Amino acid sequence: MPFMHVVKDLRRWSAHALRRWLAITVLASSALLGGGALAAPAFADGTFGTHLTPGNTYLLQLDVAGASTAPGAPVIDWFSNGGANQSWTFSQHGTDNGTPVYEIVNQNSGQCLTTDGVAADQVYQLQCTGSPIQLWATGLTGQDLSDRTIRNESSGLYLDVNGNSPWPGAAIDTWYYNGDSNQGFATD
Repeated sequence: MPFMHVVKDLRRWSAHALRRWLAITVLASSALLGGGALAAPAFADGTFGTHLTPGNTYLLQLDVAGASTAPGAPVIDWFSNGGANQSWTFSQHGTDNGTPVYEIVNQNSGQCLTTDGVAADQVYQLQCTGSPIQLWATGLTGQDLSDRTIRNESSGLYLDVNGNSPWPGAAIDTWYYNGDSNQGFATD
């Protein structure tokens, strides 16, 4: 089947169906090639490494723009490219009413996902300090194909793809909870 026909068919799938299909395809390919199941590293202290995929997009991941290591570099969604700027380590810092609370650290820069606490302002990376503006409550795990919200401990706002944009390069911001798919995130 020509590639463009596959792409046209994939656009009709829901984000959930596409992620499930991709997960099954990757796991099956891994098994056929003699590899084991692809698992995110998980540690006894609740720390794990992963990629984050917004619920409203196909094949996009949270990305520090331009693979920047500079403090203040913005976070966007972008095509999956295997770069360390799309890899995040969730380091647990307690719980909030039973929900784990994490610092979310970019593996390329070693800096934390940070918000200024203002609705619709883009999130960015900054040196980790353990400040509430860098703490995020979520039920996500290292391999979670279902969408879950990520709420900032300081502002109470939720991680969000600005304007529910399905396009690569969209700003990742914080916004009031609305239940839309642009506030749901899955891990690999």
